[in-house]
Amino acid sequence: MRNQTKYLVERAMAIALLVISAQIAVPLPHMIPISLQTLAIYIIAMTFNKNQALIITLIYLFMGAIGLPVFASFSGGMDHLLGASGGFLLAFPIQAYITSLLVHKGDTKFMNLIGMIVGTGICYAVGCGYFMYLTKTSLAHSLIICVLPFLAGDALKMLCALTIVRSLKKAFVIRDVLLNE
Repeated sequence: MRNQTKYLVERAMAIALLVISAQIAVPLPHMIPISLQTLAIYIIAMTFNKNQALIITLIYLFMGAIGLPVFASFSGGMDHLLGASGGFLLAFPIQAYITSLLVHKGDTKFMNLIGMIVGTGICYAVGCGYFMYLTKTSLAHSLIICVLPFLAGDALKMLCALTIVRSLKKAFVIRDVLLNE
């Protein structure tokens, strides 16, 4: 029973992290805000296995789809998934799954970075492609709007995620040692 409760609490905290990170957002004039959601995706992907990361992000999207205010600016509803930034939201489960898959192939700083870079590339590709489709803009224009403003921030988020997850792992190892004494 204790393990089941721990399991549920860990996943609920991961979903809460995604919800909170969505609220830390800077709206941009082109309809795609800068938020800390990708930081949360990186942390989730490095903390949970690929299937768990996928399920956590799918639950988050489901919550938003049914109208719960979990997306940026405490918003929700299908219109966000079908709107200009919808491709990025819909790419989160793929990003989390692929990032986690690669990260857990070799739990090294290098593999963590490779996993986050590949996952982010997939998110950019899906999000930018969806944006192009909806807005009927060119690839160059879409890249300028959907990728360029986010590159430096996502690189910084990757470094932060590495530091946060490393610190969390150390804290849990210390906690487990103390609890077993």
